Amino acid sequence: MALNIDHSRVNAAISKAEETTSGEITCIIRKTALDYPETPLMWAAGIAFILPLLLLAFNIWPHDWLGPVLTAMLGWNAPGADGHLHTYEDIAVYATAQLVLFVLTYLIADLPKVKLWLTPRFLTRRRAHKKALEQFTARGLNLTKARTGVMIFCALEEHFVDVIADEGIYSKVDKAVWHTAVEALITHIRQDDLTGGFEAAVALCGDVLSAHFPPDAINLNELPDVLIEI
Repeated sequence: MALNIDHSRVNAAISKAEETTSGEITCIIRKTALDYPETPLMWAAGIAFILPLLLLAFNIWPHDWLGPVLTAMLGWNAPGADGHLHTYEDIAVYATAQLVLFVLTYLIADLPKVKLWLTPRFLTRRRAHKKALEQFTARGLNLTKARTGVMIFCALEEHFVDVIADEGIYSKVDKAVWHTAVEALITHIRQDDLTGGFEAAVALCGDVLSAHFPPDAINLNELPDVLIEI
């Protein structure tokens, strides 16, 4: 998904929302997909192990299509005439077929778009949520004076949106409120309006914070009012 967002509008929305609350709102967007190194390995191992067995089930032997190549290259003897494995060359052909399938599958599955498509949805959501929690801590939202930090996190390639509130807010606000903010951002993303989605989510979070955490006499701005790209 292409990144098309107006930082100035989102930053202004954050500043406006924080005028009426002592809470802090941070917006973070992940432009590129997270890494899933296990995906190409799992697919390569599965294809290399299962496909040759399926071919054998249909009486398609690896040495029928790979044997002649290795015979010409390495001078191996031809496979048994009855189609069964008899010599170490035939076994080596089967192993080579698995190796070739493993390498080809891995190279294809390791392409960024393909890797993300092949990764199970539950895993992409889990990895994106973990990244959101890491960012919550890394950006200091857990260090605000009254523990009233809220982070709106969006992983574009994973199609994942999360709203994380610190413990000072979490115990006082219904979880459905954060779900509403998530839905607002997702709805705008589907309309190709990423900027409007963040503005809507920020406004909803700001309304909740204003109701439960009005500004104090000083109302310090503890965190930058900016959209962060990672």
